[in-house]
Formats: sequence, structure tokens, C-alpha cells
Amino acid sequence: MRKSRSSRIIAGLSLLLIAAGAVSLGSGFGPFPLLARFDFENGRADGWRPRDPAHWRVAGTGGNRFYELTAAGEAGKVRAPTSWSLLEGHEVSSFEFSGRFQCDTDPSNNKRDMCVFFGYQDPVHFYYVHFAGSSDDVHNIIGLVNGADRVKINLEPAGGSVFRMIDKAWHTFKVTEDAATGDIRAFLDDMEKPILTARDRTLTHGLVGLGSFDDTGRFDDIELRGILFK
Repeated sequence: MRKSRSSRIIAGLSLLLIAAGAVSLGSGFGPFPLLARFDFENGRADGWRPRDPAHWRVAGTGGNRFYELTAAGEAGKVRAPTSWSLLEGHEVSSFEFSGRFQCDTDPSNNKRDMCVFFGYQDPVHFYYVHFAGSSDDVHNIIGLVNGADRVKINLEPAGGSVFRMIDKAWHTFKVTEDAATGDIRAFLDDMEKPILTARDRTLTHGLVGLGSFDDTGRFDDIELRGILFK
């Protein structure tokens, strides 16, 4: 399923306005120019760097291909997700990262998850959104990995965040960050009201990526809009 293309002219003007300070990144996270788009219909995942290439593939049939995580990763040096694939060549500060995912794990396991990574600098320094089937201090959170075990940084209390990953359906996600203020927002299915919010400036730029903590699944219709870090 392909998303409609935005005007390159509008995107270019938006970039100029942001650079000139005419657009407030603190109110609405953008607008941002389009940096990358993937529907994987060509059967390739050019530009994506998996931590373990044996665990990732492009699968599906013509007209319905996707990027698939086929096996869970092994534990790393700190308690943090290790099953990721990063989008190289697009280190961003402020951004909007969106797409769709589907989790393989039986919905009876309410700890199942799919993750979106951002601010990635190395295996022990990054942010991630943990979309899950339940909410507590480690599930359905915005997490910060800063050289140590992950820490929940979202403002919603443990057990108080809205969770929607309770089936095997495809879900639409969006994650945004305003590097100037540290405002982070994560959306699932409802693109107008975030289910997770945070304000943190520990990591002000980095790569984005896809993956999971403990589960498998697939991603499609990925789009990155943002400001490249220089």
C-alpha cells in the first residue's frame, strides 16, 4: 500500500522556512521534508542495516511485500532491545517517522511488543518506543538507553498509558521528536492523539530504526521526514 506523494516544492519551501526560523518546531513537529520512503515492493531493503542480517528479510508477494523480523535477538550488555534494523545515511535531529507493523506473537501474551528506534548512536545509546499489549514500567513506554539498562522516560505513569497492540492486525504508528525542546510523541492507529509523550534532550540526534524487544513481526510503508543532522 503506497502513501500519496507530497509536493517536492512544498517540502523544499518547508525546509527553507525551518532553516530561517519561520516555522516553530515546538508546535506540531514540522512541517518536515520527506527524506525516505519504503514499501519494499522491489523485493529489497536497500539502506537498512540489521544488527543480525540473518534475522531480517523482505517477504510477501507482489503488491504486498514488507520488511520482516524473523527471530528475536540475543541479550546485550545492558537490558535493552537488540533486534533492530537501522536506516543508514539519515541521521536526524527533529523528525517524523511513520509506517505500519504487525506482530506475530499470540495476543494472549500481553507483553508482546514491536519497537521503533530513534536517536540511535551506538548499541547502548538510543531511544525507543515500546508498543505493547499492556502498560507498566517497562511495557508500552518510551525508553532511554544511555550506557545502562533502559529507563522509562514517558510522562504517562506506569500502567497508565494507552495500549492498542492487542491483536495480530496491522497497526499504523508515528513517532515524532522536536530536538529543540526534547518533546517526543508516539502515536498508534490514532494519528492525532499520542499514546506516549516525553521531554528529554539526552540524545539530540541519531539514526532511526525498526525492531522488537522479544518478538517477531513485519513492517511496511515506512516514511521518514525530518531535518538531517550536520
